[in-house]
This record gives sequence, C-alpha cells and structure tokens, in this order.
Amino acid sequence: MTCRHDMTSFDQRLSALELSILPAWVYDHDRHRFPWANAKALQFWRALDRAELYSRDLSDLSPAVRARLDGYLRVLAEGGTVVEDWTLYPRGTPATVTLHGQPIHVDDGRLAILFQALPQASGVDASMVRGVEAVRHSSVLVSLVDRVGAVLFHNPAALRAFGDAPQIDGVFPDEGEGAKVRGAIDAEAPWSGELRVLTTDGERWHQVEARPTTDPVTGARAVLVQQLDVTAQRRAEGQIEQQVRLIDQLNRSLALVEEQRRQILTLSAPILDVGRGTLAVPLIGRLDAERAGELGERLLPAIVAQRASHVVLDVTGADALDPDGAAALEQLARAIQLLGSRPILTGVRPEVARALVDVDLGEDLLVLRSLGRGLEVSRRRAAARRRV
Repeated sequence: MTCRHDMTSFDQRLSALELSILPAWVYDHDRHRFPWANAKALQFWRALDRAELYSRDLSDLSPAVRARLDGYLRVLAEGGTVVEDWTLYPRGTPATVTLHGQPIHVDDGRLAILFQALPQASGVDASMVRGVEAVRHSSVLVSLVDRVGAVLFHNPAALRAFGDAPQIDGVFPDEGEGAKVRGAIDAEAPWSGELRVLTTDGERWHQVEARPTTDPVTGARAVLVQQLDVTAQRRAEGQIEQQVRLIDQLNRSLALVEEQRRQILTLSAPILDVGRGTLAVPLIGRLDAERAGELGERLLPAIVAQRASHVVLDVTGADALDPDGAAALEQLARAIQLLGSRPILTGVRPEVARALVDVDLGEDLLVLRSLGRGLEVSRRRAAARRRV
C-alpha cells in the first residue's frame, strides 16, 4: 500500500514530464533505486516495465560514481542544480548523455535527484569519451584550478579526498604550498613535489604535480593538479633511518605519467643501491604473483648490472601474505640465489611469518629482524670478502 501511495504522489507531481521527449527519472541515492520514471526513461533503461525498473538494485556503484552522486546531493541540498556528461550502461550498452539534475523530495522528506537526459550528438569523438571516463574512474586525484586557486574541476577521486573545497590552497596546511602549485602558470613549466595535504581521511602525504594549461571553457590560464597518495611510503621511510635521503630522492624523481600510472607498482617496491654490492627492496602493500613478477623483471637485471652480492627484501610495510604471495616470495628468493646473490629477508611480522611456515625458502635465505640489521650484515660480509 505504501509503494502505491508513493507512485501516485510522484505521478501527480511529475505528470508534466510523462509526455516529455526526454528520458526523465527520479534517483533515490539513499536506497539506490528508481522510484519514478517516465515512458522515455523506460525505453532508455531498456526496462520491461515500470515494476522491473523500480526493482533494480543499484547499490553496486563504483567509488567514482558514488562520489559524483554524493557531490550532487550536496549541491542540490543548497538549492543548486547540476549539469554533467555521463556515460550510462542500460543493459550493458553504453550511452553518453548530458544529465540535468535538480532536487526533489520523496514522500518521507528525503532528498532525491530528478534527472533529465539529453542524448549527445552521434559525432562525439570516442577517444574523448573514453578519456573523460578514464579520468573519472582513476585513483589519481585530478583537479583543474584557476590563477587564484579556485577549483574549477575535481574528478571523483579528488571529491572523495577533499569534498567540495572551493580553494586548492585550503588542502595544503603548510603556508605557501598552494602558491607553488599555482606558480606553474607563470613558470610555464610543470612543478612537482611531495606535500602534506588535509583530506576527509585526515592528514596525508601526496606526490603533487602541477602543469600549466588552459581552461577549455573560458580560455583562461589554469593549472592541472594531479596528486597521488604516498602516505604508506612515508611511513616506511621512517623505519629506514639510514636510507631516508635515498628514498626521498627516489620519490621526488617519480613523475605521474599520463597513461593511468602503470608505474605505480614501482613506487611500492623501489630498488635502492645502498653500496658495497647490496641492493635494498622495501616491499609495501600487497605482494602477489603479478607484483612479484614485475619486481623480478626490474630486480634481476639490477643484480647483474650492479654485481650485487646481497639483496635485502624488507617486508616491514607489506600486507599479510596469502598462499600465492608466499609462493611468489619463495620464487623471487630462489631467482636471486640462482644469480649468485644472497637474499636477506627483514621486517617479518607475525602474520607474514605464519604465511611462510609451509614455504621452503632455502637454506641460503637469511632472516633478520630489521632492514638496518640486514644492511649491517651485508656490509660486514662485503668488507670480509674484500679482505680475503
């Protein structure tokens, strides 16, 4: 009975849109449902009938889509409207439309969104559509700001991190950091650095890159700001006292690449030449077969090129290993041994140790408590070898 009452209420309030040539529907973001749609919307969403469309559960939204809709509700709650291009997937078929959203309240008083969809011209460049969607779903925080730091655009990742902050300077707690980012306009050159930022999850460290560009709407000079969260790396650096300078130099040299940052795997497993025939590899995050293979492709040639006699694999910052991760670590250690180098495993925590109990790491694998201890042992052995 309640459902029938709600539908009747919507039909009365939105009767003018029933005959619209544009698809129109109401989206309840709290319940992830369509409580109302006109006839054109049924066709657009390829629904069998209204009952079938209203029964669809849309709760499996991606984080990017959820962040965009959260932002819409904040704008609508303040009496605004939203207009933005979307690529929707009715029954799995992509459809690029311009969505016009305005506030509407369901019968229990909650705020919902009334969408009207304007189909885009068929001549839209496919590469442009794909590029826009890639930026929206990227985990890299992307923003466009003007000369005074006003935010012109946030992708969903940036919205999740900063909310609706109107000024880019407000996300940098250290005075003058925002000016460095905006200074890329006058410098006519990219600026990059590692900065403290204030996010919805608290204080974080981001690798920030600012590139001068042009606002495609107004033609005015602007800055494209791209940010990558490197907080986990900073914490690992604090545990590697003797290598802080080397890791900091490595982090400063890392540039955000344009093709969706495939080199992000390199950031979480840097190969550090610490001298005296020793390479150190701090492993951060999840170690699986794919990451171990990527690390092996970089590490094994480095062992040969540097004639490394010792390789210190530090798992202080690694997640708990599953069976596949433990097997991948075993294979990597054996590959190091086959090249005549001695693997040293450091920073083993209890959850990592449990995963390695049933793995045969070989008699030549030395396990030590900390990275500092591993470096000390490798240097002492190198010195002994030179005396011999």
